[in-house]
Amino acid sequence: MFTRLNFARLLGVAWLALGLIGGAHAQADGAAIPSVPKRGVNIVGYDPLWTDPAKARFQPRHMQAIRDGGFDHVRLNLQAFVHMDAEHRLPAAWLKQLDILVDAGLKAGLQVILDEHNFTECAKEVAVCRAQLQAFWRQIAPRYRGAPDAVIFEILNEPNGAADAIWNDMLAENLAIIRETNPTRRVIVGPKFWNSLDHLDSLRLPDSDRQLIVTFHYYTPMEFTHQGASWTPQFQKLSGITWGSPAELEKLQKDMDRVKAWADQHKRPILMGEFGALESAGMYHRVAWTAAVARAAEARGFGWSYWQFDSDFVLWDMKADDWVKPIHGALIGRIVAAVAPARDPALDYLINAPRATAWSVYGEGQSTQQVPCATTSRTCLRVALAGAKPNAWDIGAVMPLQGDIAKGDKLQALLWARLDTEDPKAKAVVPMLLQLGSAPYTAVVSGQVTLTNKLEAVVVSGVAAEGFAAGTVNLALQLGQIGQPIVLSAPYVLKNYTPAGK
Repeated sequence: MFTRLNFARLLGVAWLALGLIGGAHAQADGAAIPSVPKRGVNIVGYDPLWTDPAKARFQPRHMQAIRDGGFDHVRLNLQAFVHMDAEHRLPAAWLKQLDILVDAGLKAGLQVILDEHNFTECAKEVAVCRAQLQAFWRQIAPRYRGAPDAVIFEILNEPNGAADAIWNDMLAENLAIIRETNPTRRVIVGPKFWNSLDHLDSLRLPDSDRQLIVTFHYYTPMEFTHQGASWTPQFQKLSGITWGSPAELEKLQKDMDRVKAWADQHKRPILMGEFGALESAGMYHRVAWTAAVARAAEARGFGWSYWQFDSDFVLWDMKADDWVKPIHGALIGRIVAAVAPARDPALDYLINAPRATAWSVYGEGQSTQQVPCATTSRTCLRVALAGAKPNAWDIGAVMPLQGDIAKGDKLQALLWARLDTEDPKAKAVVPMLLQLGSAPYTAVVSGQVTLTNKLEAVVVSGVAAEGFAAGTVNLALQLGQIGQPIVLSAPYVLKNYTPAGK
């Protein structure tokens, strides 16, 4: 018989077998026009070479190492605005350093993307950014008008914030500046909102200009790829987040399919200009995610540029003067064994993404924050409740299920939860159910769980009486009548799982 104890024991750690990662596929419709760089890496964005070349980490010789390592391009992250004078002119020393990098890349046989990377400034001061961006391309475009076709321009990295509202206008005016001197050069452009694939439909591109490559950036899920990132307050305290469940693999494929559908509709080639997972994600899962994302992009004919060569998300170990071999292998398709966590067969049956950060809490008189907890996710969600409501459903925590449900499926849901109090006698009974995410909120499986001041596993299970499409069912906890804070871990929802020996 299934019990919460053997379920909790079997869900000790998440895993991904590297054998699940598919291989690369050739483009079905031949070479795109314009041609797209295939495999590359972002470089020098945060390198001191721009202010003190004597302290430079990146050296011209690294261009040949990148080429020899199986890559065909580099994306130079140029944060030029800070170097401009009052008239937005770039100094001769900065331009000379840029020439040295471009020349080294071309000599190594690499394509070189000149990416203007001042996205942070453009998100805040649009008028200033607009003037600086135009000044940048009025200097850079003529300077490289005679450069080989292997030099590619990228108008602006990750427009976001205040720039979103006028991004299509900014794109058009800078493209016009570039075309004055470089009428046939390849130019990379991407959508607003951090080059998000969700905003590809917002792009307005001139139909007559077919030398455009469209870019998007991919760091999904951010809770995994950016866990522990000091520059993202919502993820600073996250740790131990894993990746690789069937639902997460399915999400990756669906995301890439959406980009492919847009590209086919608009007849535009695609470059995934950034993707990567921070070191704090752990090597095993970084390798799995990196390889899966790269292969998914290649299977659809997209080029890609990994973020980044050194600094963080690191691909090249400057101290060892060599590749970080597991990540390098994941990128070029030669997997180097990373230490794998213990394999948990239960997670093959997951139909949700088990993360505390995926909870959505609704209702008046509540607030939430991420807190450490001692479960496998290592991060819990604390829901503060000011007082009890008339109905249990007046306040709730919900999480969508990515997998579909068929009639007769056996469903099991588990999480760890506690009342956030020191009172050892505290106790509350909470409705916990799988239900439709919209009216009439039909219950698929329902039950009640008892919470105390100890973090313990709570479980509901049952059999689906009918089928439901993927994304239409939520796991829900109805919290309206608790009247005191509660701590919730990442939940696990399994379909048709039977513990070994049962």
